[in-house]
Amino acid sequence: MTRPLLFCLFFSSALLSTPCSEANAQTLVAPSFLSGDSFTMGVTGIVNAGEPGEDMNWDYSGTVTQDSYGIHILPSSPSAYEDDYPGANWIMDIPSVSQSIYCNLGPDSFEFFGGVEQGGSYPLTDSDIFWPYPFEYGSTWNDSMSGTLNVQGTIINRSGITESTNNGFGALSMPGGVQLEDVTRVEMTREITDSSFTGVNIYVVHQVRFHQGELLAPLVIHTNLQVISELDTTVSNSTEVLQSYTVGLTSIAPPKEEFGMFPNPARDDVQVVWSSFSASSKMVEVRDITGRVVEELRSVSGMSSTTIDVSAWARGVYTVTVNPGQNNPTTKKLIVE
Repeated sequence: MTRPLLFCLFFSSALLSTPCSEANAQTLVAPSFLSGDSFTMGVTGIVNAGEPGEDMNWDYSGTVTQDSYGIHILPSSPSAYEDDYPGANWIMDIPSVSQSIYCNLGPDSFEFFGGVEQGGSYPLTDSDIFWPYPFEYGSTWNDSMSGTLNVQGTIINRSGITESTNNGFGALSMPGGVQLEDVTRVEMTREITDSSFTGVNIYVVHQVRFHQGELLAPLVIHTNLQVISELDTTVSNSTEVLQSYTVGLTSIAPPKEEFGMFPNPARDDVQVVWSSFSASSKMVEVRDITGRVVEELRSVSGMSSTTIDVSAWARGVYTVTVNPGQNNPTTKKLIVE
């Protein structure tokens, strides 16, 4: 039997189209975003999670991802299933797995109402609030949720509890060495119980998440999932790293982009990240507004990113192309401030 929308908060990479807010990292505030915003998360296996604490320095500069997925933010109305989720304002659409997550992303809380997966709608009777806004350092939160789900003709009674703690703030290094300040660490555990005529399954989802300012997308998510059934226990781990953020697209972006850049606009180092693991190296070419080549570099084989130092470049707009000269090369604009 499928497990509908267990995670439902994955979104869960490296190019920002707008500068991040300078909100105090000791307080997690409601995100600022536009309808049509989208972002991409790179995914890999076990990476040690940064520890909690004050004025921390969390280093993810060496993290290499092997896969990725995209999320697109859409209003919940109009939508095909809006009547199932009258309390939700937004949809987090994940095209690669055919999921649409109905939620509120503020201003009072990050609230989950259920969602649609593979054409099936699974609304909760009692929504799940993951944490409130503002969420101050040292604060804890807990909430319960419940619902009755019809999964391929089987009735499942779902209940659960969420516990969250804001337990860290400091600076975080992204892959490529880009340093981000005012980062908040949130630790969250969801215990979900599904009961049906087939038995009882328990899912324990533990996450360590890093957020910055009013940016909607997380910077890093560590997830440990335990599936406890009457016959077996399964454990899986993953780490997700923000790869790209695009503001205000009117259509859903493909689940995988060839590459992203972070930060953009930039003053110092720019990280160029491709969305999946590649056994071969990649050529990166940068041209200025006149079309003159100002930088050419080749990535290390087996790495999913490389870094460009733009600290000595003139201010202006540049174009970055990955694998120029090949069929359908991808080119994006880079702004140097």
